[in-house]
Amino acid sequence: MPIQTLLAQFESPIITIQPLQEPLLGIVTAAHEIFLYNTQTQETEKILRLNLHADTKLIYAFNPRHMRLIFGEATGTNLHMVDLKQKKIVNKFELNQQSPDVIIFSPDGSHFICGTNQGRVLLWRVEANTLIARLHSYPEYTSLYTKPKNNGVYALAFQGEWLATSGYGGSVVITNYQSQTKTKRFHPGHLQNSALLFYQNSLIIGNQGGTILKIDRDGKYTNYRLSTSLGMISTLLRIGPEPYFLAAGEKPFISLINGDTMRVIIERYIEFKHPITSLCKDNNEKLYVTTSSGELFGFDLRPLNQLESLIAVGSYAEAYRYCEEEPLVKESSPYLLLESLFQQEMKKARKALEAGEVAQAKTLLKPFASVKSKEITSLLTSFAQYEKFKYLFDHLKFAPFYGIAEQYPMLTETALYRHVEKLWSEKFIKAQKLMFLNKGKEALSELQLFANVNSKRPLIQLLLHHVDIFKLYSKALQESNYTQLDELTLRYPILRKLPSYIQTIKEAGDLIGAITEALQLKEFDHASLLLHELSSIIQYQDECHRLTQFYTVATNLNHALMNHHWRTAYHLLDSNPELLILSWAQEVETRWYQLITRCEQYAVRGDIASIKKEFGNLINLPYRHERVGDIFRTAYQIELKRIMKTDPKAFGEGINNYCEIFGMDTELGYLLNSAQRNEIDLTLDSLQLHPKKRDHWLMYAKTLPEHITDPF
Repeated sequence: MPIQTLLAQFESPIITIQPLQEPLLGIVTAAHEIFLYNTQTQETEKILRLNLHADTKLIYAFNPRHMRLIFGEATGTNLHMVDLKQKKIVNKFELNQQSPDVIIFSPDGSHFICGTNQGRVLLWRVEANTLIARLHSYPEYTSLYTKPKNNGVYALAFQGEWLATSGYGGSVVITNYQSQTKTKRFHPGHLQNSALLFYQNSLIIGNQGGTILKIDRDGKYTNYRLSTSLGMISTLLRIGPEPYFLAAGEKPFISLINGDTMRVIIERYIEFKHPITSLCKDNNEKLYVTTSSGELFGFDLRPLNQLESLIAVGSYAEAYRYCEEEPLVKESSPYLLLESLFQQEMKKARKALEAGEVAQAKTLLKPFASVKSKEITSLLTSFAQYEKFKYLFDHLKFAPFYGIAEQYPMLTETALYRHVEKLWSEKFIKAQKLMFLNKGKEALSELQLFANVNSKRPLIQLLLHHVDIFKLYSKALQESNYTQLDELTLRYPILRKLPSYIQTIKEAGDLIGAITEALQLKEFDHASLLLHELSSIIQYQDECHRLTQFYTVATNLNHALMNHHWRTAYHLLDSNPELLILSWAQEVETRWYQLITRCEQYAVRGDIASIKKEFGNLINLPYRHERVGDIFRTAYQIELKRIMKTDPKAFGEGINNYCEIFGMDTELGYLLNSAQRNEIDLTLDSLQLHPKKRDHWLMYAKTLPEHITDPF
């Protein structure tokens, strides 16, 4: 178990802890006090205390990029932004009769996501108090949609531009929050999923029953389920080298889990006297944990000093045992050094055993004996046969010589074995030449030493009785006739064991990497030549077909970019996501994110004209129109709010236009309620108030008015 250090003691339980700008941690207590903790000086600074009743439940999230905190009452309908440097509330966000369930900031700190008690996943810009987009809702909207009594969003997680959310009904949604593309919805079960974690190309989910699930995002592999004794999972946290992550729940301990195998490595990896309330890590892989008693603990999960000290004094067995107790130190430089030292001693021991110095070998391996007994025993057992092995070598009895080598594989690493293999290769090549000259007896004489070796006999028999096969093989090899080689090796698989065949296929396979590299550099002519060369290699037929398709879409994308055909470019990217392995294709995606950012800024000002100009013919872009539609909704809603109190007549016209374009939605409903409170009379029929599909606005994409009150 890692050694814990009590860093600070607070008067009330800590609800939230999160790394900010180094070396600061942001802390919120149950008494609604906000602190900054300096991990270097171990000093605590109180920022402010929110003037709220002690029983008020709040939802918090820190913005580490901009030293901000956002909070909202669990039963309230507003969020507030606190500037931690100015020590005051600087902004307010209205949730329109919804209450926050969970909040998270985007990795770049420019947006935040709020999941509400009505199952909405809402996207906001940090510097504006206007809703930018409704990313999706729980439950999934259908014609049979029935509003659940107890809805909600329960967990959020980011990985770059990807956002994972969990909500009502046990479903999970993954989407690109910047473009709202490639959205996928999963239904791993009916229990509430209370924690989420991106892991490689999978998503790890913790639910209220204490079960951890691993879902493959592409649906190519079987999902994993791991039952734990943690109770309701509250946190899943990547830590240290792959494949480890931490899981915490209702019990006062943290479990260490292997994310690849989905097995618990150490159930009670870290234990506490009191329930865990929050945990996080910083950029230096330091772990911080808080408890219900107000304690703040710090952990170095990769305590390398102790490992380095054990290695320095030659306590290798103790060092290995230490690594078993602290698995996160594996893959570290000291651990790799430890493994290297063991391999060096094994190599020296092999040389000593070859020289007959058994005692010397045992002395060399003694520091590792108690922890590497399996490897050492295997080595000593193998070399117990070495005298016999050498006797067979000296007397040219190669059949039993190879038999012993097969039984004791470590003997294949000896100089004797390498010498015999070299001899075999030389004699076989010489025998081939003799057979090509029709000198069968001489060839047989050359191979006589290996005639009874089980692993060599098939090749010898094939050469002696079917020399024509070897002639064809040699010719195919010289002419790089891969079709002929494929046919021959299918009929005579033993040919695949020939070093010449192995080397030839390896060199052919190097073309795959060369083609990909050429495409990265936009060297399309060179890539085409390499593809033509690969197309003749039947052994790589599938890879060639895949690369040919990839080459085609890559050249099409480059042509679109060269001619500024952005609509075609984005369609290619969305239809062929594998293009994003190309750095220059990623730049195209970055351009879209920049475009979205500019349009969001126009939207919060209600500037439709600038939005239309920016998007141009990309307004109704397939796969990306959802985010575009939300930007227009936001801009029109801003304009409606602006004219609501100043021009009721224009407001009514704007509402009619909005309903015609978008139909009734939640945000417009809140706006109408506000108008009613302001005693603004509107004449709306039931048809106008009927909801429409989210993409209904595409019918008007080319005629969208620059002002919501304009005809279209």
